[in-house]
Amino acid sequence: MGLRAARLAVVLTVLSLLLQVESSQTRCIEGRWWGPNSIGEDSLIVAARYEEDVSWMATHLQGIMPFVVYNTKDSSAMHYTAVHNGNEAAAYLQFVVDYYDCLPAYIAFIHAHQRDMKVAPDFDMDKDLQLVNWKSTAGFASLNRSNLLWHIIISQHSRHSRQPQQQQQQTDYHKQAARAVTVAWDQLFGAELGPLPDELYVNGGGQFLVRRERVLAHSRSFYQDCLTWLDESLDLSPWDKGMVFEYTWKSIFGEAAAVLDKNIWS
Repeated sequence: MGLRAARLAVVLTVLSLLLQVESSQTRCIEGRWWGPNSIGEDSLIVAARYEEDVSWMATHLQGIMPFVVYNTKDSSAMHYTAVHNGNEAAAYLQFVVDYYDCLPAYIAFIHAHQRDMKVAPDFDMDKDLQLVNWKSTAGFASLNRSNLLWHIIISQHSRHSRQPQQQQQQTDYHKQAARAVTVAWDQLFGAELGPLPDELYVNGGGQFLVRRERVLAHSRSFYQDCLTWLDESLDLSPWDKGMVFEYTWKSIFGEAAAVLDKNIWS
């Protein structure tokens, strides 16, 4: 019985590996939606959706820009992540894990809404995306129109904003931002990204354009570890974990933490 059990375990392991390869190949064949197109060779928009109306994408982008919508609520959707922590970060990470073997050359990670009247009332994502010069991006650039320019000084355990109104409206969460990044660096990022920088500057909003080689600088297992941490870590709230990624995407994708990331609109 012991030998049979061992043989069965080997067979099941092999079958599991074959299924993983087949799944990856299927995704990459399906991923042929990105290729030569009007916004430049091998470009793709990845939208993170909770329950936003995404009809604007089919109306304004179909046939002009290739896009995929990753859902965090609708489990029946074609593209879905079962990780419900971390806001848009879970959707972005799930896309990278799913399509790591066949990523497009340029990827725009965005929120699924067409407009955000509270943060940027003049912002219109479908029009703005068509203005982007994809190939001008050296590696990583912010796509945020919100003008939320954030600065964390870890050693002072504080969060500052260049906008006075924000300073007046800081919540307990904002005061915990430095702690949240410190916790995440200790549990997740340190082994991959090196020592925690003392200062982090970022264009807040969690939307950016990145080139494939910056993504591939890390293994698929790193991104899977990020997803697992979002799903399982109990030391930070789901919202805090999402904000951690807003502060660290630039570091993950090779930009200096203490230098304000380039904004595609500047």
